[in-house]
Amino acid sequence: MNELRELIESEIRRPSVFIDESVLYPEFIPPVIRYRDKQLKQLVELFKPVILKPGAGSVKVLLAGPVGTGKTLTSIVFGREISRVAESRSIKLRYVHVNCSKSRNLVGIIREAKDSLYLHIPDRGVSSNELLSAFLKLLSRENMYLILALDEFEYFLNTAPPEDRHAIIRMYDILQEEVKRVNMIFIVRGSPANVWSRVDSVTGSYLMKNFIPFEPYRALELYTILKDRVDAAFHQGVVGDEVLDYISKMSGYDTGGDGNARKALAVLHAAGKLADKDLADGRATRVTIDHVRQVVAQEYPALIDLLDSLHYLSLHEILVLKAVLLAMRESGLDYVPMSLIETTYSKVCEEIGEKPRKHTQIYTYLTDLRQRGIIITKTSLKGRRGRSTYVGFGAAPLGAALQKLDTVIKQLRVG
Repeated sequence: MNELRELIESEIRRPSVFIDESVLYPEFIPPVIRYRDKQLKQLVELFKPVILKPGAGSVKVLLAGPVGTGKTLTSIVFGREISRVAESRSIKLRYVHVNCSKSRNLVGIIREAKDSLYLHIPDRGVSSNELLSAFLKLLSRENMYLILALDEFEYFLNTAPPEDRHAIIRMYDILQEEVKRVNMIFIVRGSPANVWSRVDSVTGSYLMKNFIPFEPYRALELYTILKDRVDAAFHQGVVGDEVLDYISKMSGYDTGGDGNARKALAVLHAAGKLADKDLADGRATRVTIDHVRQVVAQEYPALIDLLDSLHYLSLHEILVLKAVLLAMRESGLDYVPMSLIETTYSKVCEEIGEKPRKHTQIYTYLTDLRQRGIIITKTSLKGRRGRSTYVGFGAAPLGAALQKLDTVIKQLRVG
């Protein structure tokens, strides 16, 4: 025990380039949002009636744009501030953010919303419409108004039954409520076409009426965003302007990148981790461009994308992904069958004392991983008879990817 205590004390005393790594995490909410004033102003204009005449109507807004363009951040900060303004006017307005990659049907969404609001509604053995009606009655009893943000809304559209989609988007067409207490923000990745193709024309018109686009970030914009985070995440002087300039020009939409701020922050974080290791070994005192080059060479863009996506996956979805990679490495196959994935997944769960999920849930996880672009699936392979599901992985090396998965799995189990 003394040795362990000494190890802990030694790690605490170890010098680091970081002050606070969490500032670089995707879920961190900065005190200032850069380059999204236009979108915030549009949200304020559209939700103004919720403050002036609460309950007179239900506002619905669609936010759409590529990954890493500030949609989630803008929605959360707007929700936080408008709730404060409402409170100053004695209006009980709450903002709830639900990720539809985890809550993919109406029941799941209402369950998460009511839990966030600390409202008690029995949800066993009732239909989705009955649960929705009970939820609205409870809001009325509490004299509460709600802005419900549904992030990654495309997952809900892909998996929810038509009646659930109709109930969420056209809620007050179904339930004739005089006071309309629920307002919506729908957040989708990519083009609005991701929505149009999944709903009828009338429902689509509801969504497109208030559409706010988010464009990829330019290099100069990314530089400022990175600079803001560096000042809070690293010790002074550890990250020079040349490093920020290099990452921003590598990532900026106008300089050949994809304009993804989350990915740029992930590269900076990984470069910082390399510098931290070099600092401990006496080889460096600051983050350099060479650390960034090492990240790009070692981590691979595909692996950086994977790390970005892992923050939105559940523990067992990550365990299934680990099973896919292990099955590929151990079998030597480019595409592995579902049966081998399930066997490997059961072993992975057994090793860490987790109860494995059933076949249907595993297939749902694989579908989600495919939709996120993390895995590739085929229903037939040359030289194989019959149709079955075969799964492959992207460009990142299996060993490096497995190492990253193990780190995230440990973090989730400790948390």
